[in-house]
Amino acid sequence: MAETKASPEHIAAEFIGAWERAWNYHGPAATAQLYTEDSVLVGGAIAIGRPAIERSLGRLFAAGWTRIAIKLVNARAVDGVMLAACEFTATGSGATAGKALNGRSSHVLVCIGGTWLSAMHSAA
Repeated sequence: MAETKASPEHIAAEFIGAWERAWNYHGPAATAQLYTEDSVLVGGAIAIGRPAIERSLGRLFAAGWTRIAIKLVNARAVDGVMLAACEFTATGSGATAGKALNGRSSHVLVCIGGTWLSAMHSAA
């Protein structure tokens, strides 16, 4: 996900694909690496910083939401950051097997050291 002259749509799609793969194949710890050290996650609770985000994501994973499909709906660049608006469907396992959780999310992406990371993520 190195910084290039790629379009906002391409950058956002690459990031969202990496997020989806990290969650589906490696879990919360790998997914948390896609956030800046001081990132903010706003969902059922607010988590600030990568360790808190990993714990928050870990609670979702432990609750059985272990698979996700994400669709990029809109992407745009604003003053050096990328904004990504998405729709998602999380699929349950264990106690949530057979259930689906649909929602919307957004990421504010920043390029640090040639890698696009989420500086802020909201999900509802």
